[in-house]
This record gives sequence, structure tokens and C-alpha cells, in this order.
Amino acid sequence: MIKCKQSSGAECGKDICCFTCEQKDTCDYACACSMLDELKGFEECEDAMEVTEETALELFNHNEKAVAIMKQIAELDRQKKALEEQDKQIRKQLTDVMSLYGVKNVDNDILKITYIAESTRTTIDSAKLKKDYPDIAKKYSKTSKVSATVRISVKG
Repeated sequence: MIKCKQSSGAECGKDICCFTCEQKDTCDYACACSMLDELKGFEECEDAMEVTEETALELFNHNEKAVAIMKQIAELDRQKKALEEQDKQIRKQLTDVMSLYGVKNVDNDILKITYIAESTRTTIDSAKLKKDYPDIAKKYSKTSKVSATVRISVKG
């Protein structure tokens, strides 16, 4: 629940921010900030709100634009997964045909394709190395700056 520093003893009897109240449009006691558009209303009310991480999350989850964006991301993710599966199947078919005919390279107006035969790869098991030889793992570890990003998992 988003509490407002000004809502204590509000005439409507609620102890929440008018801006987030479901009845703000019909309430005779709603503050002026509640009638503004979402972003401007939040900016105007920000000083009066008891802003916590929970408050910010509640505002975010009730923001129509944020919800619409999350729905778009979820739909794009579903489409992306379907396309990636189609791509995987088509690439497998192409690999099989190139292998069957012994074609190693294709370079035409449509695509440039290089057939890479099946092989083995050797990698270092870093988790095991850190466990068995922590000093060596530390000696050969390097730290790199990683840019900020968002990690999104689509449910369903």
C-alpha cells in the first residue's frame, strides 16, 4: 500500500495516497495530484509519499505504460522463441543438405554460408577449478566492467 504523508486523518478515512486510490476519480476528497497524468502526478506527489522500494514497485506495477511495455516484451519474447525454434530447424536441414552434398561454402546474392563439421571443444570447468585450486583460479581471473541491463523472464 502506498501511504501518503498527507493522508493521515484524511476525510475519506483511507490511509493511502489519493494518486493510487481506485476511487480517486469519484472521491470528493481526492487531492489535486491524483487528477494529473500518471508521470506528472507522481512527480508532483513524490514529496508527500512515503517512498520505499515497495512503494516504487507498486507504482511501477500500476503504471499503464509500464504494464503495456511488459506485455509487449512478453509477446515479443514468445515470438522470438518461436522464430528461434524455426531458425534452429531450418539450419539443421541446411546443415544436413550441405553435408549430404559435401558443400563447404556457399556465397551468393542471398547468403554466405560456411559448413562447419562436427568437432569437439575443450573448455575449463571454472567452478571445479575454483573449488580444487582457488589460488590458481584467483591468479588467472580477471575483472571486467559490465554495463547495466535488465534481465527479463517471461512467464507462461
